[in-house]
Amino acid sequence: MPAIHLPRLRKQVTDLIQHYADPDRFLRELSDMFAFYGDHTKRVSPRTPKTSGLPTANVPQPVLRQIVQQLTPYAENVPHAILVLARSLWNYPHLEHRQIATMLLGKLPLTYSKEILPLVPNWCRQNYEETLLLGLANNSLEKIQKETPEVLLEHIESWLYPEPQSPEETQENLPKANPAAELNLQKLALTALVPLVRTPDFLNLPRVYKLLKPLLRDAPTVLRPYLVDVLRPLARRSPQEITYILRTEMAQSPSKHLTWLARRTLDHLPPEHAANLRRVVFPKTLEE
Repeated sequence: MPAIHLPRLRKQVTDLIQHYADPDRFLRELSDMFAFYGDHTKRVSPRTPKTSGLPTANVPQPVLRQIVQQLTPYAENVPHAILVLARSLWNYPHLEHRQIATMLLGKLPLTYSKEILPLVPNWCRQNYEETLLLGLANNSLEKIQKETPEVLLEHIESWLYPEPQSPEETQENLPKANPAAELNLQKLALTALVPLVRTPDFLNLPRVYKLLKPLLRDAPTVLRPYLVDVLRPLARRSPQEITYILRTEMAQSPSKHLTWLARRTLDHLPPEHAANLRRVVFPKTLEE
């Protein structure tokens, strides 16, 4: 893998993006660039997040960012062409291609929200890569999260709690809901909540609490880390409310699941609130 020489990289990307309106040509040229910059000898460290097996060229992230940066003016000026390009990139089942696709969606104008908001969950249902899940939640939805957070919140609710299929939809000649895909959608919803609750200007926290309560009482084990990722910034922003919610839920419906969540939230509460919650989480220890 050659060292990144920025002037050379900019020239290579300039040559590449002139084919933005011809996705097939763009993909061929992009594969050549990835072959140039990729590290095919790289070994995956035990600490590296595992992927589900998408091919990857191990291209340095600055290369991907440079491509997206130089495509950003096109996303603003010819958004439909970039949307088509993003779809083509996603349909090419390689990690870096899909990473670029998630980043490009976030560069489209807000007027393209009606295209982006259905596309993100559709892609998520096809995805089992943690890296791409983060990209969909943080990059693809970034502009919508900043400009129209309440619109995003409506969709997050539908991703967390999808409507059950009607009898007509469950007929044999119609596709049935895929439990793994729906679980991916819940992961997306929780991950997309994190930047919302971290934003000081976002004030609709009561609705977030309402969304989380059913999952606090019962959720698949695989969702626990995603729930904690939401609870921790909430504990820092609204420690009194989070302490009250966790204490109340533990009093009404005590469970190992809820205890697990509370224990991993404790260190993100101010001392006085942490002490209040700790009395419920570790009652036997305190009695001794």
